[in-house]
Amino acid sequence: MSNFKPILSGTCPICGKGKIFETKGSLLHLKAPKMYERCSECNYRFDKEPGYFFGAMYISYGLAVAELLPVFLLFSWFLPLGWMFALMLVVLILTMFFNFRASRVLWIHIFHE
Repeated sequence: MSNFKPILSGTCPICGKGKIFETKGSLLHLKAPKMYERCSECNYRFDKEPGYFFGAMYISYGLAVAELLPVFLLFSWFLPLGWMFALMLVVLILTMFFNFRASRVLWIHIFHE
């Protein structure tokens, strides 16, 4: 895993060309990104078996903590506790689709054949 370009671009871990997720629409559409079943270039299957992405939830959790910790540390000096939790909820909602996508891409790249 010396080359991080396929991870950052969300492409296949085998060929590095085929996209893992559809790129239609914009980030402002509030719907879960659609993942391709196979790579369009090398036919690598992204979803191996039922429950394959269960471990990606741990990566998503880690990303959420990494995003919320700076928000908490920065704004805890200025905001009351109720507003802090509201701000953290807004940050979670704004980053949930990014985390979903990033955690699955990382999981595929960590555990490819």
